Amino acid sequence: MSIARLLILVLSVVPSCAPQSGGVWPQASGPHANWSVPEVHAPTSWSVARDEHILWRCPLPNAGQGGLALSRDKLFVETFPEQAREGVRQSNRVLGHCIDRATGALLWSVELQGGRPSPQMYAFSDSTSWSPVCDETRVWFFNSSGVMACYDHAGNPIWERVIRSQPDAFPFNRQCEPILAGELILTIEPIAITHKRFEPERAHWNYLHAVDRSTGSLVWIAKDPCTFYCTPVLGPHGVLVGRGGPHDVPEKPIGLSMIDVATGKSVWSFEPSAGDGWEALYAMHADAQHAYWFKNAPEESHLVLDATTGALLREQSLVRDARVTSWDASKAQYSTRDHVEIRTLADHAFPLQQGEVLHVHPQWHTNIVANGYHWFLCTTNNRRNALARAGHSGPAFSLGRVHIATGKVEYLELPVGVAVDGARKYGAPLRTKTLDARGVEIADEDRSRTDGWEIDAFFPTPVVIGKHLYLTTTLGTVAVVDTTASVLDARALTAVNDLGELGDCWSMSTPSAAEDGVLYHRTAREVVAIGEGSSSTAAGRVRR
Repeated sequence: MSIARLLILVLSVVPSCAPQSGGVWPQASGPHANWSVPEVHAPTSWSVARDEHILWRCPLPNAGQGGLALSRDKLFVETFPEQAREGVRQSNRVLGHCIDRATGALLWSVELQGGRPSPQMYAFSDSTSWSPVCDETRVWFFNSSGVMACYDHAGNPIWERVIRSQPDAFPFNRQCEPILAGELILTIEPIAITHKRFEPERAHWNYLHAVDRSTGSLVWIAKDPCTFYCTPVLGPHGVLVGRGGPHDVPEKPIGLSMIDVATGKSVWSFEPSAGDGWEALYAMHADAQHAYWFKNAPEESHLVLDATTGALLREQSLVRDARVTSWDASKAQYSTRDHVEIRTLADHAFPLQQGEVLHVHPQWHTNIVANGYHWFLCTTNNRRNALARAGHSGPAFSLGRVHIATGKVEYLELPVGVAVDGARKYGAPLRTKTLDARGVEIADEDRSRTDGWEIDAFFPTPVVIGKHLYLTTTLGTVAVVDTTASVLDARALTAVNDLGELGDCWSMSTPSAAEDGVLYHRTAREVVAIGEGSSSTAAGRVRR
């Protein structure tokens, strides 16, 4: 790469407070690459099952779970190809699709052939889980089985780059999302065997890679490693990455690193002083003042670090003196308790077994920082997780938030699902189907057919649009929460929406919003456009 080109790439790197050059919503994490877009307004209430506020529905040829990238007039999304025969439940082939934003018409598709096959509709990510990235003239599709490629908006190929797939020694879990940062695209990959930095003893280690978005050439590889479970997030001081997690992820030392986007060098690193149970299975958020992390058992807590130095400023308990608002089925209303010690809390949805206590285990990848709080969903009844010692996880089906300045922690129980008639379903596990667009079963595991709370499914990373937090779960249930609420109770729950009929809907995707107020979301089988006006019969309207 020429010195002039390298200089252009370095100068093009912009802080997250400025929109990334390109589309209206150029990547899953939005125009600022931090999952928060306060300047955009989007619908908060809708129902696909009841056809309320749905502008169009575009059927997809097979399942997929990545997010949506929007340009001015086009939308980009990924799926697996339609299977040639029944019984095939794994694939290393991915389709990138272009959809007309105005009508929902599918304009064209391209195929990316990867290496290692992944399960389809897997509850912990698959080959389609890396969302597309776009600008006004180009789109980048990713097959996390081992390839990324650039196309123009007519579907003509520009370049293709092979990447190392996740090794067979680990389950197919890659929750990271590509990040558009100026003229760079950032990914998490193992170092290529042919690269000068490759070390056989670290062959399975993953690192943040920066790729020139115009040519596909590698610009830099970060010095500090990053587990493939981590969701790095761009902030004012760089990209925050993390190490640590289950399945013996190899990257060491366990901790966090702030990576300079222009050079790939470490701005700072933080290593926990003691204890175990440290995980980097979160969206690694950092703002101008602070960086954030969670600590697991023996006492679950929230860590606040200095964003410029990595120094630990304070540790805040997630289990002491909490405010808990839960659904009282006998009265069909919410009930609030203050000054609750979570360890002594009886779990109404999943009664504790003898000798058990309740633990708070923030659901992986469901966290986001907004309006002075760190928000997260709570894993429910996860007895299989060895980190939840001598007990299980809760409070059941709850959204938690911790006040960054004071450490005050609150929990609000959410509906598990919403029925076709709009009735909210509380307090008990639900199940769903894992069928492709033709009605063929394609999921390898029964875990994919659960609601995702109990098994620690890799729910999509939540997004804040305007003042509202959008939380999507496996059932296609989307809770919308007012992040400015002074108290986390029923009044903060703005709406609970569906992406399809309860029990016949599956989603692992984050919504995207356009400046004109249209919200776009997807399930395994279709993309929908959501508006605040009445429904229409646009050309892309699905017919069943």
